Amino acid sequence: MLLYKKPVQQRGAKVEMIRNINSIQIFRICSEVGNVTRAAQILNTSQSSVSYHIKKLETDLGYALFRRTKQGLELTDEGAVLASHVEKGLNMIQTGLERVANQAGSVKIALLPMFSSRWLSSRLGRLMERHPDLQLSMHNHNNSFARMHNPASFADLGIQWGKGNWRGFEVHRLWPEKLAVVCSPAYLAAHPISQPSDLHRCNLLHVDDSRMWEEWLALNGVKAGAVQSQMMLEDRHFQLSSTINGLGVSLFASWLVQDELKSGVLVNPFGRNFETSFAYHLIVPKGEKASKPVEQFCDWMLEVRGAQAKLEA
Repeated sequence: MLLYKKPVQQRGAKVEMIRNINSIQIFRICSEVGNVTRAAQILNTSQSSVSYHIKKLETDLGYALFRRTKQGLELTDEGAVLASHVEKGLNMIQTGLERVANQAGSVKIALLPMFSSRWLSSRLGRLMERHPDLQLSMHNHNNSFARMHNPASFADLGIQWGKGNWRGFEVHRLWPEKLAVVCSPAYLAAHPISQPSDLHRCNLLHVDDSRMWEEWLALNGVKAGAVQSQMMLEDRHFQLSSTINGLGVSLFASWLVQDELKSGVLVNPFGRNFETSFAYHLIVPKGEKASKPVEQFCDWMLEVRGAQAKLEA
């Protein structure tokens, strides 16, 4: 990696190259932790080595990058500018290294656990038959992939539940969803539900935030503020078990709870499903061209989506 300096004494003169990437890496850590001792511990080196590299970088650039205070190191204006570019540059290097590795057939996928276990796992065999050299690396997330600061460093692509309005991603809606209102038979017996307003007396269970319930209540003429209580849970599996155990009422994509409804551990008090603007999406961070393995996985997912839509038509 080649970085450039412009000597202070000759502004506008021909730039020279700074070749020591180690100084740049040390500068990044110091800018993050604001302390030479802590930086040395993180880098497993001596304080004198850290100080040397920072001083060398400042000498080469002709600017002070830090103010030394009793509390530690504070970035100067010039240091703050450099820090922002260094972070972007090193992240690009990391992404490049991962993309080169991906050319060998590896793809990192950010997955929602319930989607993985109830839809994806039973279909992966077909993908592996088509692309036997494809190496999949699965990384679970709690519907947070689209909101990460640097999602490309977490995975090459992901499955996300929501409305599909995420900037910085190529977004493919997998299929339209319908929502089922479900609870345990015991909960229904204790909290009779025959019309939407009866949910005033119920504990509403949800994951991430309350937007799904807010949409459902609004579409069914119920004011969200009148609802008695709500409980936010960590993930869909926990939400499902909590619903089965009688903690409250949940909204699920109808296909996710078919087995539980058939077995009777859950009931649908309304006997029908409801329209929603929410759905599962395949999302890919925008940026550089996707690697061949990423394209293979996306093509397969969208092909399966199309085949499923034909069967349901």
